[in-house]
Amino acid sequence: MNEVYSGAQERLVIPGDRIENSGGLAAGSGILKTNDGLVATQLGHVMENNGVIYLQASNSTYIPRSGDLVIGFVNSMRSNLWMFDIGGPFEALLPMSLSPWNTQYGDLEEHMIVGDYALLRVQEVDSQHGVVCTMKGIGLRKISTGVVENIGSNSTKLFIGVDGSNLQKIKQQSGCRITVADNGRIWVEGSDKGISEVRNISAYFSKSDTPYPNLKSIKNFNEKMEEL
Repeated sequence: MNEVYSGAQERLVIPGDRIENSGGLAAGSGILKTNDGLVATQLGHVMENNGVIYLQASNSTYIPRSGDLVIGFVNSMRSNLWMFDIGGPFEALLPMSLSPWNTQYGDLEEHMIVGDYALLRVQEVDSQHGVVCTMKGIGLRKISTGVVENIGSNSTKLFIGVDGSNLQKIKQQSGCRITVADNGRIWVEGSDKGISEVRNISAYFSKSDTPYPNLKSIKNFNEKMEEL
């Protein structure tokens, strides 16, 4: 078992690495407390905040959960359902009975076709990882305006900020309406200039050298938030 010291310098650890905790910090996400001390349970960077030591996971794969708000695009269609890419390991199904339209069997193309985006909510995830979504709910709809950007599911908390502080700054700066989905996609509506400003900010994550928020992208994003 490797030993990794925590402190001011953030470090990359792998599962099984032991993290020295001389400051008596509480164990947070991605860290297991054992009789021998703290042990990393996943690949990530060691972080400290308000007396808690945790891992910023180095993994951008979205795992759907019931109740999640997601942005997906139609990947394929059958006679009675749409199949969406929501960024997870499996496609999500939207039966016509859970759409907002009075759709007849075989007439799905009248409402959405392959490539269309929609704001959905995960209704159910079964034991075989089958995902069923719904578009019946407040705000759920087909996306026909604005743009959709991908920042990665591990970047959403940082993008939103504590109590929504970062998201509020971005909205005020750009004048845009921004919807952040749990699967790491954002829907941006506004003027061309405002959308461009949001895309420049989201690029800290979407155009990162790695598929997760690395220390460089986090630092650059935080510096940008301080400027706003």
